[in-house]
Amino acid sequence: MRSNLNVVDMDQSHRDNRAEESVLAVLAWFDVFGYPLTLAETVRFARAVGGGELIGSRVREELEGDRRISQFDGYYFLTGREETVRLRRKRFRLAGRKLRRARRIARTFGFLPSVRLVAVCNSLAFSSADDDSDIDLFVVCRPGMLWTTRLLLAGTLKLLGLRPTPKVQRDRLCLSFFVAETSLDLSPHALPDGDPYLRFWVSTLVPLYDAGGVHECFLSANSWAFDSAATVAEADSVRRSGRRIGPFERAARRLQWRKFPAQIRDMANRDSRVVVSDEVLKFHVIDRRADFRDEYRRRLGELGISICR
Repeated sequence: MRSNLNVVDMDQSHRDNRAEESVLAVLAWFDVFGYPLTLAETVRFARAVGGGELIGSRVREELEGDRRISQFDGYYFLTGREETVRLRRKRFRLAGRKLRRARRIARTFGFLPSVRLVAVCNSLAFSSADDDSDIDLFVVCRPGMLWTTRLLLAGTLKLLGLRPTPKVQRDRLCLSFFVAETSLDLSPHALPDGDPYLRFWVSTLVPLYDAGGVHECFLSANSWAFDSAATVAEADSVRRSGRRIGPFERAARRLQWRKFPAQIRDMANRDSRVVVSDEVLKFHVIDRRADFRDEYRRRLGELGISICR
């Protein structure tokens, strides 16, 4: 009987420690971006660091019972980072304008039958974009229509003066990430030594247009992002489905490849920064995921946390 009690005590201690580390890890990640969290947000994002389905009351206990965590006006942050509350409020006001603009344009994307999902991603997805930043969109397309869809959307935005240029990025629409509906799993594009940015990226997407359950399918395909034990393998090459594409799609591919900047063509498929295939188009020439990961891990080390994603 005593042995059973010891096992129960050990299990409870492990759960308590895991909850504490998960809450701190979430705050540490968003602290990299100067972004304090509400209670609801902390509960929501705890899954991305292995916290599982923590209930709000349990998270509140950790938030309010740890001296490494402070609270002001409903926001929680690492102690000593009070200025992030002011920064979040400022960016939140800016995000409202950008999101309204993105929603208006995303609704027009929905008139194209090949568009299955349009979502805001990156910093704007958690209302942390700067005033002069562009609006990053993630687009899911029907299989076999990736190049044609991008050509039509990017071409229309360019004609309307809505795409970012080297001189003007503010509130412009950046179409830097397209995937086919058959390639929703993004794990092949994760960094090989841990990719917390991609894990949280999956969690923070803001759908603007959904043709019907596509966002849920996306979350299901990327369930690894919510599993603390899950690992992702580095892709040695771009995966191909073998799907045959039609003549219009091939023509759209040839045209856009010729128009790509030399840097895109040079970096294509060397690693996960720039991916060019018939199922994935990803143009992240400047990819700071490794920098964010290193900064995150530094914070975890300072907090004495073993979670290292």
